[in-house]
Amino acid sequence: DASDATNGLAFLFPRNWIMIGAPPPTDGVALAFFDDWIELVVVHELAHIFHLDRTGALGSVFRKVLGRVPSPWPLFPGIGTPRWVREGLATYYESALTGAGRTHGTFHDMVVRTAAAEGAFEELDEVSGDSPVWPDGTRPYAYGSLFFESLLERHGEERMDRFADAVADQWIPYRLNSAAEDAFGTDFGDAWQRWRAEQEDRVRALRDSLSLRAPITEPEALTTAGRYAMGPRVGSDGRLAYARSDGTSDAQVALLEPGGGRTTKLTRSNGIADLSWAPDGSVVFSQLEFTDPYRVRSDLYRVGPDGGAERLTRGARLDQPDVARDGSALVAVQQARGTNRLVVLDADGEGLRPLTALDPDVHWAYPRFSPDGRWIAVSRWRTRHSFDVVILDRRGRLRHRVTRDRAVDLAPAWSPDGRWLLWSSDRTGIWNVLAVPVDSGTARPGAAVQLTNVITGAAFPSVSPDGRWLYFSGYHAHGWQVERVPFRPEKGFEPFPLDPRFRDGGGGGTSMRAAEDAPLARRLRPDSVPGRIRSYSPFPTLWPHFWQPAFTSSQSSLVVEDGTVTGRTDVVGSGVGFFTASRDAIGRHGYSVQATVTPKGGRLQGFGAYSYAGLGNPVVGASAAQSYDVASSSLVGRADDGSEEILFLTERERTFTLFSNFVRRRFRSVSSVEVAGSYIRERLELLERSLERSTRFRLLRPTRQFLQGRVTLFGDNTRRHPFSISREDGLGATLQLRAREEIALPDSLSGVAGGDRSFQDAIARLRAFKSVPLPGFANHVLALRLIGGVGRGPGADGFHYDVGGVTGSAEPITGLELFGGGSVLFPVRGFAEGERSGRYAWSASAEYRVPLVLAHEGAGLLPLFLDRISGSLFLDAGNAWGPELGLESRRFQNPRLDPLVSVGGEVTAITIPFFTSSLVLRTGLALPLQGGKGVDWYLRLGTAF
Repeated sequence: DASDATNGLAFLFPRNWIMIGAPPPTDGVALAFFDDWIELVVVHELAHIFHLDRTGALGSVFRKVLGRVPSPWPLFPGIGTPRWVREGLATYYESALTGAGRTHGTFHDMVVRTAAAEGAFEELDEVSGDSPVWPDGTRPYAYGSLFFESLLERHGEERMDRFADAVADQWIPYRLNSAAEDAFGTDFGDAWQRWRAEQEDRVRALRDSLSLRAPITEPEALTTAGRYAMGPRVGSDGRLAYARSDGTSDAQVALLEPGGGRTTKLTRSNGIADLSWAPDGSVVFSQLEFTDPYRVRSDLYRVGPDGGAERLTRGARLDQPDVARDGSALVAVQQARGTNRLVVLDADGEGLRPLTALDPDVHWAYPRFSPDGRWIAVSRWRTRHSFDVVILDRRGRLRHRVTRDRAVDLAPAWSPDGRWLLWSSDRTGIWNVLAVPVDSGTARPGAAVQLTNVITGAAFPSVSPDGRWLYFSGYHAHGWQVERVPFRPEKGFEPFPLDPRFRDGGGGGTSMRAAEDAPLARRLRPDSVPGRIRSYSPFPTLWPHFWQPAFTSSQSSLVVEDGTVTGRTDVVGSGVGFFTASRDAIGRHGYSVQATVTPKGGRLQGFGAYSYAGLGNPVVGASAAQSYDVASSSLVGRADDGSEEILFLTERERTFTLFSNFVRRRFRSVSSVEVAGSYIRERLELLERSLERSTRFRLLRPTRQFLQGRVTLFGDNTRRHPFSISREDGLGATLQLRAREEIALPDSLSGVAGGDRSFQDAIARLRAFKSVPLPGFANHVLALRLIGGVGRGPGADGFHYDVGGVTGSAEPITGLELFGGGSVLFPVRGFAEGERSGRYAWSASAEYRVPLVLAHEGAGLLPLFLDRISGSLFLDAGNAWGPELGLESRRFQNPRLDPLVSVGGEVTAITIPFFTSSLVLRTGLALPLQGGKGVDWYLRLGTAF
């Protein structure tokens, strides 16, 4: 119950477990058709577990040896399938096993039906990827579940199990069509085209059928941006306020002038807001916000006509507000203990009073005051009954039931004169607006009439103050938009018959048996749950459940003889070992361990880290590490007899660290303070050319010890929208302060450069972004990065910082980090890493980023998908210098030279390889303008910054 957002998650690693968000889905049309939320979500997530945990003979062998390594084929082949397979399968079973859910509901049907009706039915390669193009995140659920439903109706439900086995048993992975032919007798490509043709034929027949019953409604579109234009509410002056999120700008409470025209942002919101006008022209709305790093609560806010917002409640868990016409009170829905209730508050958010009791068998949604303030119309969910519209009095007592069926009836709204009550309903299988006349004295409803007859969907009605227009959110292939039709309830027609899925016994055979079924409250009593209830223990999930091979690269030194480089020697060879990690189910404990050994020399390298979040904030932890490093070039040892020998210098570093990390998390920003203290022990060793320890030469001080303290401050409020090619509009900053003190140091060496390696340094990073609304599928972006570092003390030598190079990130697919680059502290593209060094350093980058191609295209069912492509032009600069140190026999000079400067361009592609997570592929050309040697081409993974 940590979040007021509805959700469920399945985890395979380190072992199978699921996490269920307690709040029921009462905030929209997508998940509204359910008989028991906990049952439905548990079935969905368990379907993921039973599917994705399956493996074949080859995977079983690997698991017996390695355990549950978080990897797709061959260990967990189901992970390496498109998301429409994974989510489609689980969504299909959520309905097949509960009699409700999204496959039996109307929302997914609306998504697919509308795409077919408006010529936007997606190809299989498009559905197999991940794109912000609508229907965005709904895509794999809607297309996948209904496609599987079609396949299983044709070939038999038992074929799903055969398909999962066929995928798991493959020795050559990613052959989905082969698995489909094994299970269904046809490949997915042919089956998809057949299903698409069926959907298009169904739409044509549906259009003809609907037009015979009543004229097809042709609403006037007032917005066209798509994605989300939800819940329009008409103010007393005729303006519309609605929740808007178009994928290229902030989610917001938006205003629309009467009759349409330009949309203006009233205020930014954290997601899709439910809202209501107040008599003074302000808008009250709800939105989610973090109350601490782990909890997300919904609260009420008020925004005035000037866009200034104020918070009305804190941690009250309130949603879906409605303000009485006289402004004396507001009613809202309050989440608590896996259910909700209706509450009334004063207009300023004070004086919260419950109207209804908390009951796990009853949920409430979208309360609306009548114009005279005497009644509250609201959607009420009851076990096995779905949502019905009811009318309560101001004390919360039930007065009238407006609907009584298994359909979803949501978002009631009153006409301005209080004579009509409207709502959106999917009773016919299509979301439409219905209405009933209401007695002015008793609020008794009359016979219902249907006001719209659309092929796509119409929801969230609102009537203009003059009673002329009916506004609603209309669904289309590109998303929701605000639309209107004349409000003429007297010309409404008798509602179409109830869709078979909502009749007794419909929806997969589950009937409405509320009287016979045990109430949920009784079923949830502790004494009704089989098994032993015990205190939580982290150990069953904390023990290691896998290991995987780990490798470290060899380290070499140049061999220098008589001032000439004669070769290169691997001083520390490649290492091989293992890596493992785990965390307990609730994330209180977590650890990771890696150890590798070089076959030659037996050098152990590795680390171990543990973190504990049981304090909430901060998270504390400890780590230990051992690593080896070698000098870049060989040394020359001169013996007393005058003979010389080539020597190699190695350094073994052992580090022990304690840390504490404080985090402040909000929807629009995150900041943190990390404090760490370390003990560091270094041991230097001279090796002969044979790489054996030298017996002729020794170091005066082979062992050094240090104490180090570090404080890191971080803050970020940058934004990123679904279509964004980059971070937009905001700042990100980091400041790290570090001090290292060498201990057990002779007084004669204290403060002496080369003898005392103590230092203090500071590194500051700043990133700034500004969106530019120019043509393209996303905003253009101006981006700036500044990095500066300062070192002081005897240990801050001329190689304290390096400047130059191209930053990137290693490829995560193989685990071998084959390409992609690595982090560079002071990057300057077009120059080698370490082109300049010093105790003072800076680098700067300015970029102009432009959207190029919104590809949204795959390659059939091959595991490759191209989402979008962007380009950028950049100017980089950087420098490093210092110190100038006076030594007995020489003077070290590292003066400030002219800075390194380069210009260039990059092309960035967001791809999705192997049906898993996205991979940002970046290639570019950099031309040094000052201090360089020619054009440099590079390929990296990840963004520049």
